[in-house]
Amino acid sequence: MGRIMAELPPGVTEEMLDARFWLDRAAAPDQPFVAPESIGLFNARVHAALGIPPVLDLPETLDTTLVQQALASYRPLPALCYDGLGELVSACFWDRLLDAASLPASALVETRFGLAIRRTDVRAFPTRSVVNTQPGEIALDRLQETTIDLGWPVAAIAASPDGMWQFCLTPHYWGWVSSADLAWADRELVRSYALPAAWATITASRAWIGVAQGEPALAQMGTRLPLLERTGRGLRVLVPRRADDGMLAIVEGLVPAGAESAVEGDLPCTPATAIGQAFRALGEPYAWGGSRAGMFGRDCSRLVRDAYAVSGLRLPRNGSQQAAACRPVVAFTDAMEVNERRALLAERVPPGALLALRGHIMLYLGALDGSPFVIHSTLSSGFDGVIVSDLSLGEGSEKGSLLHRLTAAVVPG
Repeated sequence: MGRIMAELPPGVTEEMLDARFWLDRAAAPDQPFVAPESIGLFNARVHAALGIPPVLDLPETLDTTLVQQALASYRPLPALCYDGLGELVSACFWDRLLDAASLPASALVETRFGLAIRRTDVRAFPTRSVVNTQPGEIALDRLQETTIDLGWPVAAIAASPDGMWQFCLTPHYWGWVSSADLAWADRELVRSYALPAAWATITASRAWIGVAQGEPALAQMGTRLPLLERTGRGLRVLVPRRADDGMLAIVEGLVPAGAESAVEGDLPCTPATAIGQAFRALGEPYAWGGSRAGMFGRDCSRLVRDAYAVSGLRLPRNGSQQAAACRPVVAFTDAMEVNERRALLAERVPPGALLALRGHIMLYLGALDGSPFVIHSTLSSGFDGVIVSDLSLGEGSEKGSLLHRLTAAVVPG
């Protein structure tokens, strides 16, 4: 469990900060949302729905026009923007980024495959510069898209002029990744690492992995690592490293035993798994795109993604995409009154479901005395991080309460 928030949201008691409190009240916490044999089908359907191929399915060469289209998916933000000093971002700033993200003239582009050697950012442009839509809003860097973790595969199709950044296809997402955080190899070696016959899945929010030489590795919830064996000391896994020439080197690592850091294979895709995993991040800070001024954290959709990733389920990056990828249970309309919304949640929505609204997504925990509760990562209503709350948050604000803004309840499947 992460740190516990100093002040509890309205209606929340200390006992509600334990996953068992909710699972003991759930009707069927161990009933699978998706059977193990159907996980691969679900993941394939997500790729098809997004129109983004799996990383390792990208061709060896791509037409320049297609690459330019991918690069052009990122444009200067339309609103007024501010830098880290709170000063307005100039047109020259965007011009420099667009130049750095341009593609040299060529008929074909060669694809380069690799692995992330550490958790690293995926950016809208090849820069570390912070861009905010409100002065001083450093926590919400609008150029931060997401993060990839240790051992995740990438396919690079462009580089910045200085070679410091690579424009990559990452799992479910295009973006710029620091070259120093990638190690290169041929497709089949990357495939054998990313899709191993046996694997360990990280179940801790973050887990340290010891190696014989050099600094330990760090992997976050839901990440798979090729598994060699279980010993009395823990799980022996393979860890990617970057050789001096930038090529991939693979070393042995150890996930220590006894810390509930990892499991062999996957956990079942059940309400118990998703809720239990989400609570392992309770109290951790909110981080837009998974990174807050370089610090570890999760936004709302990353919390949901990681909670289900331990089951082998690969939900998309964004909350709206996650909702679209899952099976609808309830659709909420603007005409629905509060009492009708509460009743639908209590009667028809299972714990572990995803509750979606514009710009936010949450994991449903269940209802107490007709009041629905969720676990989610938020930076609103005076709270910062992963919290348990009811759906009254935001009541009286211009946007309205979470309950009033709900658009759908969905489950994987």
